[in-house]
Amino acid sequence: MEPDQPSHSSLFGGSPVDQNIESYIRGIVSRLNCSEEEKRDIMDEMRDHLQLLKSEYLRQGLAEEEATRKALESFGEPKQLTRGLQASMFPYEKAFRAGAWICFALYAFVVLYKLLFQRIITRFVDTTRNPYFFIPSEAEGYFSQTVLKLNANFIPFHNTMEYLTGAHRYDMSVIIHNTLGNILIFLPLGFFLPLLLRRYGKLSKLIVDSMILSFAIETLQYGLRIGQFDVDDILLNTFGSVLGFLLITIMKHLLALSKGSSFRKIAN
Repeated sequence: MEPDQPSHSSLFGGSPVDQNIESYIRGIVSRLNCSEEEKRDIMDEMRDHLQLLKSEYLRQGLAEEEATRKALESFGEPKQLTRGLQASMFPYEKAFRAGAWICFALYAFVVLYKLLFQRIITRFVDTTRNPYFFIPSEAEGYFSQTVLKLNANFIPFHNTMEYLTGAHRYDMSVIIHNTLGNILIFLPLGFFLPLLLRRYGKLSKLIVDSMILSFAIETLQYGLRIGQFDVDDILLNTFGSVLGFLLITIMKHLLALSKGSSFRKIAN
């Protein structure tokens, strides 16, 4: 069992941490675009600085509430501190985010074009054949059991295992497209979303929305008869987005380690 770590209250004469100080710090740090680990480090350093300031005012004879107010006033305006911290961590954040949004928009366009729009155009141009969807002449409709059997897979990893264990029956390009390709196509999604939107800082949120997006694409492909519905595609797409999330998380941690303490830099 690990020994208990000293609380911040014990570091400052046993007095409890001031909730006004905590609220002030959270208001500054919560708007920063950085890893949770780096946010915790910045909060710890800010807390120590503010408690020292407050202790100094208390020694001058000020009351508890007045000492807190003076400490916060002398420390600085929250929005200005947030901007300063963000600039210290990443001086070119605005330009970088603009570039990231452009890259994400291009990625989204390419994915939607390849998976939906290109196939729709192909169907309109050549109405005599459909290379994406199979309907036997005796079928009663494209939701009949016969059509579903030919164009849908609801058993997880059934088709993936078929490709991997029956490699002699398929071209290598087909195998790669339906396995590795389905992973890689959603990897940028898992990379860009946590980078651009705070709500995707949690992996669980990314997983749910990736599955919903992939399911929507699979359903549209089947409904428009421009592709087959495959649950494996949904699972592999989601796995790809998880890999993208892990990649951007690792990159953020490495960047944080290389920069050291951002608060110490701006404070000095």
